[in-house]
Amino acid sequence: MIFLLLGLGGSWLAVFGKIAAASYYVLALSTAVILLAGLVAYRRGSLTRLGLWIAGSAILTALAWLIVFNEARINDHLLTWM
Repeated sequence: MIFLLLGLGGSWLAVFGKIAAASYYVLALSTAVILLAGLVAYRRGSLTRLGLWIAGSAILTALAWLIVFNEARINDHLLTWM
């Protein structure tokens, strides 16, 4: 709705539809990268310096997993507001 109100039209939905089809793969890859970053930071002894960044990235990735797994419920809830 925001894109439509800004005058961007509805053609952007086709682009996001293709990206949404790969969301599981993108999230799995990002989770693996965050775990690897945590492991490397731990082994190099820089976890105290980078811990907040890695924890913040992990929280955002966990939130993305929750959104992907509950997408149907979120859509239904948003439709009730219309």
